[in-house]
Amino acid sequence: MTKEEYLSLVSGLEGETLVSVEYFEIDYEGYQTEFAQDSDFDCLDYGINLKMRSGKVFGFIWGSEFAQYGVSVLEESLQSEVAECRKVDVTHSSNWRQLVGDEIQVTEVVWHWVKEVGIFKKKIYYPQSIVIKFTSGGLVVISALEISDNSNWGMADNIVVFFDQASAQSYGALNA
Repeated sequence: MTKEEYLSLVSGLEGETLVSVEYFEIDYEGYQTEFAQDSDFDCLDYGINLKMRSGKVFGFIWGSEFAQYGVSVLEESLQSEVAECRKVDVTHSSNWRQLVGDEIQVTEVVWHWVKEVGIFKKKIYYPQSIVIKFTSGGLVVISALEISDNSNWGMADNIVVFFDQASAQSYGALNA
């Protein structure tokens, strides 16, 4: 996938109206995360589906189109990609309910870079985060990031969903 194809895929969210949200987590025995609490972000061990009024579904997971790991975007449900995951409908959670029924106004990709190994170290750019702004002023940032034990790092095999710019900024999801 080229950078232009990726940007086109992400901009395909613009003008769509959100109707439901599903989180996918790797189904570890005895471990379940709850996503109903009112926090600035949700940490997912796999990915997220955004379902639109038009019938389109956009899936977001960590992937490797540009570098291992960035945010991958699928124009289909993550159910086509996973079999052993736990699906959690978070449409009515405190973080999502005010955005359901709202139209996506603009999207933005935040590109980070990593250097190759070797003598001539070339920078490789990859999509660290996708910013989604709604017509109501709501904001969601989907980032290939992991937050654990008061630490965080990018290029992770996790997805973090932020619900405000300040939190996303403080964890490095918006730093280009």
